[in-house]
Amino acid sequence: MGNVINGYCTLAEFREYITPPEQTINEDSADDDVIRRLIGVASRRVDDLTGRMFYPRIEEKSYDIPSDYELWFQDDLLAVITFKNGDGTSIAATEYILQPANFYPKYCLRMRDVSSTIFVGDSDESYDQVLDLNAWWGYHEHYATRAWKAVGTIAAAMADTTTLTATMTAGHSLDARGGQILKIDNEILISASVVGNVLTAQARGDNGSTAATHLILAPVYVWQPMADINELTLEIARVMYRSRYGENVDVTSTYTPAGVIVTPRSLPVWAQEVIRRYQRLV
Repeated sequence: MGNVINGYCTLAEFREYITPPEQTINEDSADDDVIRRLIGVASRRVDDLTGRMFYPRIEEKSYDIPSDYELWFQDDLLAVITFKNGDGTSIAATEYILQPANFYPKYCLRMRDVSSTIFVGDSDESYDQVLDLNAWWGYHEHYATRAWKAVGTIAAAMADTTTLTATMTAGHSLDARGGQILKIDNEILISASVVGNVLTAQARGDNGSTAATHLILAPVYVWQPMADINELTLEIARVMYRSRYGENVDVTSTYTPAGVIVTPRSLPVWAQEVIRRYQRLV
């Protein structure tokens, strides 16, 4: 079975998307494997066309000590986990603010004007790449309110960092087919399947997170891609799926300040508008 890694739609959503009104499509395991692969390819195509990643990941990035107490990110920041000075000491969240103030993602960290923290170099007195920022990265405009949806709790503690299965409490709302990005505490897991109340993950500590133990009744959250990114992925996957049966797929090249953007001509206007909206300008 092909597994979806960091997909922006699920197998169930795709089947619903391509099914005409008042009709049904019989499930086929071989066809489902093809669809899963197409969802993965379509999701990465969205990343390539926009120059962004719309799935969550944890990563530590190092920065030079700035002259103006502002760190500008070349990536989309969602939430800070730890921020360390050049000497390895932690800088409290009360000492800085993230900008823009009321929107996501964040593009800049600025020390407060009343902060008593002074940036210092490392043990060699170097100022180069000595500020370490460990954070959640990815693009989501509603990160604080809609990015993570609670889908249940674990019915038994996860006592080690290697076991790929977890028992969910009854009444959970996980997708049985898998492929969902899940969060338990600060650990990311991508589901492979859900049989009854037994969740099986593809790996522990995925997307840069660290595998950890989790207490009984720890909440489980599922990542919810933004609606237009979800719809764009569905449409790109649909175009690829239909091309297997002879539908022609043309491409067009658009020249922009960011470079040459190659877009399937068969994508509808709305899909191309979504791509242009989220394209990173460099």
